[in-house]
Amino acid sequence: MPASIQTVGTTVYNREHCYAGVTAILVKGDRGPDVGLITMEGKIVKRWPMDDPARKGGVPRARLQPDGRLLVLRSAKGWGGCVQEYAWDGTRIWEYAPPPELMLHHDVEKTAAGNVLIVAREEVPLEVRGRAREPERREMLYADVIQEVTPDGNVAWEWHQHEHLDIHLCCKVPAPVDWWAGSSNNTLVDWTHTNTVQALPENRWFDAGDTRFRPGNILMSLRQLDLVLIVDRETGTIVWTYTGDYLGGLSGQHDSHMIEKGLPGEGNILIFDNGASPTTNLAHCGCSFVLEVDPVAAATVWVYDQRETFHSNFTSSCQRLPNGNTLVLEAAHRRLFEVTRERNLVWEHVFAQPPFIQRAYRYGWDFCPQLREVRE
Repeated sequence: MPASIQTVGTTVYNREHCYAGVTAILVKGDRGPDVGLITMEGKIVKRWPMDDPARKGGVPRARLQPDGRLLVLRSAKGWGGCVQEYAWDGTRIWEYAPPPELMLHHDVEKTAAGNVLIVAREEVPLEVRGRAREPERREMLYADVIQEVTPDGNVAWEWHQHEHLDIHLCCKVPAPVDWWAGSSNNTLVDWTHTNTVQALPENRWFDAGDTRFRPGNILMSLRQLDLVLIVDRETGTIVWTYTGDYLGGLSGQHDSHMIEKGLPGEGNILIFDNGASPTTNLAHCGCSFVLEVDPVAAATVWVYDQRETFHSNFTSSCQRLPNGNTLVLEAAHRRLFEVTRERNLVWEHVFAQPPFIQRAYRYGWDFCPQLREVRE
């Protein structure tokens, strides 16, 4: 396998077996991180300067759209945040900010209807948190609301987690209120910590008659509960749950999403299982896994498992590529890489500094017209 002698940048590049394109990450800007697209060699070919980073906050998620627009989540310190959309030339063309009692975080996604899905933290009402066994949770408790926002800024749909989850379902490994992440961000009072949301795409399960997987139903990952679930958008009921079966089950997972039609593994759900704080199997400690799950059988059909040599206890992402390979961001170790179905490493990029972005996505050169122009 060809490899360079450098220790940062693109360190492995097997052209014959990679899915060529650009990858969306954060790059160094004049006033803070910008969103950029890098080639397989690590060259920045496109940059979107982020306006007013001191006030608007960082960028935990950025998604390129098929029309060349960039959808960005801005997450400010404390409460607030906003969603922005930029044209290819860098012009900000849309922005949405929630009411001040909500805090945007972790994810944003555009639906097939052109609306935007967001995740926002909210305070759990006293009549709900008052039933908790732990005094810390009775005093202060946060969960999330999932909202679908129209282009004109109206909320078309929302789902409050505290209305549907048992208050006694909580993290099995409590963190004290004085831990490093802050008093409002520990596992006692940060009840659900949703880090991914997706409107289900067209899929073979629904085509076969399983209405749990109706396109548009909402898939979400609740990190603190080691839980991935699907909500029926029409009724608001939870119709599918998954806690995992590989080496003790999920542990602080991220980036759960159904693989779209036309991609290898279509209809299965891909999950980055961090191994943040395993509770049932010691073999999971210090190890992260990428899991591909058949949601009907609730069974793991493919795993990327390198034991202790692969681990990111927080953030990170995974993406199924059109050639069957999987792109993985191992954020804690500043490493972005592509592996084959046989788990062979065919591309690797190592960052000199930790990537500020929590996810990374590969886009083929034909993903949007503007990329074809950049390639030329």
